[in-house]
Amino acid sequence: MKTLSTFVIAVALIVGLAGCTAEPTPTQYTLTISSTEGGEVPTPGDGTSTYEKGTEIILLALPHTGYRFVNWTGDVGTVANVNSASTTITMNDDYSITANFVTTPESAPPIPGQYQAIYDELKAEMAHFEVTINETWNHSLGQTIIATELAYANGNIGEGLLSANIMNYNRMLLDSLQAMGVKGVVLAIKFPLLKPDFPRSSEYLQFFKNIMVECHQRSLKVLVECGAIFAGTPYSPIEIDWSNYTTETFLQGLEDQLLLIAEEIKPDYLTLANEPQTQEALTKLTITPAVWSDFIASTLQNIDRSGGLLVGAGTGTWENPNYINELFNMPDLDYIDLHIYPMNRNAIYLDRALNYAIEARAAGKHVTVSESWLWKATPAELSNFVGDTEKIMNRDVYSFWYPLDERFIQDIMNLADATDMDFVSFFWTRNLLSYLDYDSTPHNLTTAEYNRLINQASLANLQKGELSPLGQYLQQALNSRTNS
Repeated sequence: MKTLSTFVIAVALIVGLAGCTAEPTPTQYTLTISSTEGGEVPTPGDGTSTYEKGTEIILLALPHTGYRFVNWTGDVGTVANVNSASTTITMNDDYSITANFVTTPESAPPIPGQYQAIYDELKAEMAHFEVTINETWNHSLGQTIIATELAYANGNIGEGLLSANIMNYNRMLLDSLQAMGVKGVVLAIKFPLLKPDFPRSSEYLQFFKNIMVECHQRSLKVLVECGAIFAGTPYSPIEIDWSNYTTETFLQGLEDQLLLIAEEIKPDYLTLANEPQTQEALTKLTITPAVWSDFIASTLQNIDRSGGLLVGAGTGTWENPNYINELFNMPDLDYIDLHIYPMNRNAIYLDRALNYAIEARAAGKHVTVSESWLWKATPAELSNFVGDTEKIMNRDVYSFWYPLDERFIQDIMNLADATDMDFVSFFWTRNLLSYLDYDSTPHNLTTAEYNRLINQASLANLQKGELSPLGQYLQQALNSRTNS
């Protein structure tokens, strides 16, 4: 009996010892990060850090002014995208990687003192958004169509669209965009250009039909957007007396023009409505969210989709959310279309774009961004929707902005990849061709004079086959996306 007891005790001790066996220590690996001259890696930081096996680490490389990110080199076998400044690496071994930067084709000019505060604010806003998007995105590239505005076919030009040389300018621009790697364009057909009683309406219709042929011959996707022409502003010579319209007749006329576009011009995407509060500002008409939704629903019922047309609607990210809320679950609306300009403090309008895109995808809809550009304004300047539009837009012409324009373009492409957007377009095509030098440009010009100077400079570069540093950056970015 004593022997049995001793055996039981021994077994218990063995079992107890087995139960107390320490868990194996997790395998750990080191990640060493360095940067070449011209940039840094704030996330997770330069130097050496230790991580458990299998950990996915976010990498974020930031170029300094006058430089751009090129790629990651070294032990990059588990880097998700070696050509993206914002990506991830999975720790399956000890790795040493380098973030490579080179000087931009032209060093960015110094920032004038009066714009330093705006410049710093915009950098902070983008840095805030980049943290947000990195928490959302798995850093895989999507199939987004990257597009630009077809500047020489914008309806705000008015009768200039019917001039002798305009089609040749558009052909040159389309060829340049295609060579840049752009896969789509946005065509702004403003109301009431196609209204039957508008002067030369049939000629405008034929012009836009011809433009569509030119785009499709180059295998470019086309998104058409409408809305009121910018009559009475420096952005259009057309004069319209909007007091001859009521809200009802304006929206009915806009619906008739949209139906004509679908039937005759046949784009790939047709945005029925965007920026409702801009429409109110231009026409001085009242368009409530309910009226806006009814207009979109009515147009959807009547539009011809027989050619595979995708139809969408949306708002600017800075506008009253009540205008977009009903669109997410609107039957027959194929996509939600966003306009992205101001970011505001902590990039709240970019966060809103992200949330809108997520909500749209959850509702089974596609997402497009038919207009986007970096709005050079501080939060204090945005008290009235987007602030003093002319004053802010006049800032876009100067070349010292282009490092921020590059960064904004990359952020928007990252947003598109993170939310699987169909189509994203950048607005100021002219800045892909040229900027103006701040020191040599008079600073007391009117908006029309600034526009004339930058348009002349961009056309001259188009004719010479030259791109601005921003255009070169976009070309390289699109090439990297194609080869990834």
